[in-house]
Amino acid sequence: MSDSRILKTLPKEVWIGWVSSLVEAYNMSIYSFIAPLLATLLFQQTTEWSAVFFSYSLVFIGSCLLYPAGAIYYGLIGDKQGRQKTCIYSTLGLAVATGMMGLAPFDLLAGNVWIFFLVFICAQHFFSGGEYHGSIVFSLEHSGKKQNGLMSSLSCLFAVFGLLAANGLATLAFLTEDHFWIRVCFLVGAVGGLISYLLKNHCRETPAFSAISQESLKGVNWSTFIKSELWTIGSVVVVLAFFIISYTFIFIFLPLMHFEQTTTENFDTFKTLIAYGLLLVIAGWIADRVGLQRVMMVGVLLFSITIVPLCYFCKNLLVLQMVLTACASLVIGPIHSWMLHQFEVQKRCRGIFISAAIATSVFGGSTVPICLMIFEQSHSLVICCLYPLTISLGTLICLNTYKKTEEIKALT
Repeated sequence: MSDSRILKTLPKEVWIGWVSSLVEAYNMSIYSFIAPLLATLLFQQTTEWSAVFFSYSLVFIGSCLLYPAGAIYYGLIGDKQGRQKTCIYSTLGLAVATGMMGLAPFDLLAGNVWIFFLVFICAQHFFSGGEYHGSIVFSLEHSGKKQNGLMSSLSCLFAVFGLLAANGLATLAFLTEDHFWIRVCFLVGAVGGLISYLLKNHCRETPAFSAISQESLKGVNWSTFIKSELWTIGSVVVVLAFFIISYTFIFIFLPLMHFEQTTTENFDTFKTLIAYGLLLVIAGWIADRVGLQRVMMVGVLLFSITIVPLCYFCKNLLVLQMVLTACASLVIGPIHSWMLHQFEVQKRCRGIFISAAIATSVFGGSTVPICLMIFEQSHSLVICCLYPLTISLGTLICLNTYKKTEEIKALT
């Protein structure tokens, strides 16, 4: 069956899950895109560099403390009560948290307004713990086994649409430097989240979850589950770490290093995000024909080889982002289908959500603060790129070892 025919036969739940991925990506990225502009409003008594550093540190706190709690909580709900329950409540909570940030009382709280943002950034991360991967699992399970790599990449593509919307509105706020547009950026996310919530209320449960016997859903023991799936969870954590760090380095940190932009250069990240969406779909299409893990290993290898010389010789933001994005897309495009295959259906939400909790708590908000501190000491982008390089090499080793382990299991 052709790719276009497959898309036409997909149930509405797949499309609604993709729309939820779009909204979640917007809501979780809008603060990061607009943080440099917000920095001087949140931390008025500090230097510009310190203000930017502290504004991104709020994301680090939220991802470390609240995302794991949300992921574990919603992971349990997803395996006991169903994928739809996970998505509905997390979608509504994320919408409310994002909307509240648009109502921030800057004049009333003055120098303490950062506390207001910290509270709702933490709330965002708690609900995102169930929303992002919950929507992905929801979509992929409804799509069945129809070209898993392509389905995974299309889930990512809709997330990129959300990133494009966030980056575009944030850029408009930068160009106008108007408080009104800062508020609009957050309120748009709230409206999108409410629409997603209403759509999900009219969805069916996934066939994969509905087919599970009620007996197998009883007696969930977290410690036993983690012990039995320790190697698989560890592998998924490492691969997710590459996803998180490569994305943040390319689309958040590199633009900060080119912050003295002209009007034209303000849209370099926007252009790269468009290419990112197309490259993700291409990666998913290739993965269906070559193999998920093989394509991912090629992507990690290319990223590892190119990042240091590219950061050393190239000073153009658009070229830097485009080349690194092409490499990272080979990993990120098929990543969700790859994760889905690592766990049995009755353990799927727990496995993916626990892995995401660990990866996000350790790496979620760390890239920008760590790279900023490295740059402050070294004044070298090459030294900064050693951080994502280390993670990519670890991912390459993990994927290669995991592949060999699976081959051994198949033979025995």
